[in-house]
Amino acid sequence: MKLLKLSSDNPKFKTLNFKSGLNILAGFQLSDADKKTYNGIGKSFSLHLIHLMLGSRLDRNKPKDKKILDFLSSFGTFFLDLVHENKTYKIEKNFAETHFIVNEDKITQTHYPSELRRIFIGNSFDSNVSFKQILNCFSRRYGSTYYSDALSQQGRPLQDYYQMYANLALLGINTELVIEKAEIKEKINKLEKARSVVESYEELLDDSNVKDLKDELQQLIQEKNDFIIAENYDKFKKEADFLTNLSNKARNDIFDITKSIARKKSSLEESNLIDVDLNKVKRIYDEANLFFDEKVSVRLDQANEFHTNLVRSRTKRINSEISDLTIQLKELEKDLADFERKRDLILKDLDSKGALEEYNSISERIRTIESEVRDLDKYREILNSFKADKTQLDLDNANLQARALQYRNQNQDYLEKVENKFRTIVKKFYTNHGGSLQLTETVDAKYLFNIDIEIPRDGSQGINEVKIFCYDFLLYQLRPELLNFMAHDGCIFSEMDPRQKSMIFKIAIETINDSGLQYFINIGQSSLDEIIDIDKKYNVLSDDEKSYIKESIILELYDKDPSAWLFGTNFG
Repeated sequence: MKLLKLSSDNPKFKTLNFKSGLNILAGFQLSDADKKTYNGIGKSFSLHLIHLMLGSRLDRNKPKDKKILDFLSSFGTFFLDLVHENKTYKIEKNFAETHFIVNEDKITQTHYPSELRRIFIGNSFDSNVSFKQILNCFSRRYGSTYYSDALSQQGRPLQDYYQMYANLALLGINTELVIEKAEIKEKINKLEKARSVVESYEELLDDSNVKDLKDELQQLIQEKNDFIIAENYDKFKKEADFLTNLSNKARNDIFDITKSIARKKSSLEESNLIDVDLNKVKRIYDEANLFFDEKVSVRLDQANEFHTNLVRSRTKRINSEISDLTIQLKELEKDLADFERKRDLILKDLDSKGALEEYNSISERIRTIESEVRDLDKYREILNSFKADKTQLDLDNANLQARALQYRNQNQDYLEKVENKFRTIVKKFYTNHGGSLQLTETVDAKYLFNIDIEIPRDGSQGINEVKIFCYDFLLYQLRPELLNFMAHDGCIFSEMDPRQKSMIFKIAIETINDSGLQYFINIGQSSLDEIIDIDKKYNVLSDDEKSYIKESIILELYDKDPSAWLFGTNFG
């Protein structure tokens, strides 16, 4: 895979026209008087944009990614031209939309990664490693934790299984063993998650508990078999229930009649208080100098007589009703006493013999204990199965560890060859110190093998960056056919001394000449000056190599004005 051009339909964007070998994007200060830094002008983002064009994603939930996505979505359409196996490809991407276009074919974001793998990798490499993982290993961009360790190309923690798997595969390690280890480890993890539940089963499965339950079950079954239910129990029970209902109804009726009698007695008392004294009426009128004529006096006498007769009749009626209700009350009280006496006799008789409820309660308890025993038997089966599975997995794991050791022993020549390649690269940075790259078995990780990379002088300036560079070029030497393209961000120079910086370009140029590698890197002015000018002190680079480096600058960005930045404007 060779990059040809990175461009945009927005004329502000600075087009990158790539060459076959070395490609440098340089950031410069316009003058010594300018105090602005050339950081932030788009050097690092040039490589990041290549990754985005090749399927890397931005997460809108992250503020920084959202800012980038919003800017790119409004900037315009971007184009990445490539050639692979003598066929050219043009990738178009408008970040306001989710799909990609490859040679005018619209491809969804979901299917884009598999399409890139089909085009550029095919079936030539482990199908469990994605195109994005391969690109990250050979084109280490800036950000996240990509430059925190030689093995962190995916920006993931060092213990990440998929990141380690990709490294092992690129190193040529048998990944079938790694996959088998991951499967065993996954099963062990699932068993460990179930351990607390299984341990609770062990407490329940105490032998004394189970035996006590079974003893109780046998005793209850015997009691059930010996149990005698009273004859005509159901008939007597229904009769007792019927008498109870009659008793309740009688109590309600007694309550109602008692209240009715009380109301009527109250009405009777009120009637007796109503009496009209005609003499008082006449005296009142006399005092007011008003005189009844004879006819009026006769009418008042008649009215008084009518009222007296009415009250007398009402009193008689109420007394009669009270008498009737009193009779009913006594009859109900007699009935209630009779109902309760009969019911009590029935209940007393039933209590002297086995009742149906008691029989049913024994049967229900038997069912409950039988269910508990079945559950405990099931728990015992699960526990036994758990222990058997755990034992088998431990055996499988131990067997796999033995096979891993055997694999290392059988492939010692290959592993030494890989380590020697790594040491050869390291020795170019540190005379007589080649470091080591060892494959060791993990204690408990899913990926089976650790990759232990060490360079002497740990703690020296730039040691981690040198380790990253050497390891990345080792992977390329082992797998040049995968992409035949590499890239690094300029942050790799940050802690290096001038000699180390020059050596990076020395090794890159030698690899380009030997294998046709296309190498892309961005660099700041201070590092570039050290390589071109200060290198005279170390003589790492020949004059021809320095000239080649100058000629390989495909784009210059300047700090003074945003129009001279990668996007020709202030980012975001």
